[in-house]
Amino acid sequence: MEKLQCKACGSYSMVPMDVVVEQDDVQEEPKLLGEDQESRFYTCHVCGDNWLSVKETRRDNCKITFVHQMGMSPELKRIAHMGTPVVANDDTVDKWEYYLDDERIDSDSWHEKLVKRRKVLRSICSN
Repeated sequence: MEKLQCKACGSYSMVPMDVVVEQDDVQEEPKLLGEDQESRFYTCHVCGDNWLSVKETRRDNCKITFVHQMGMSPELKRIAHMGTPVVANDDTVDKWEYYLDDERIDSDSWHEKLVKRRKVLRSICSN
């Protein structure tokens, strides 16, 4: 399995894992052609950084939700809205939405909280 570089501690110990959601008791509507959902959980085996990405593809758009959570701390979430299901970057994302728990916040505040979170994780593994 390919290990990625952790954005918190810098080590090459970030491991992506596919997440399979089983919905035994839920009546799911039939999916239309071109609709899909893919989930992946990333975790660092050195500092403990982790996040979940959920990619929902529809015929005419794609939405990727990234959820960062550390312990019981507030959850940082951002959602990328795209016209095509490609890798999310500045060129492909039409609109970003940023949340602290369920409250929508501006991008600068969100990024500041993510930087602080990563500093805490980096300090934990370096002490």
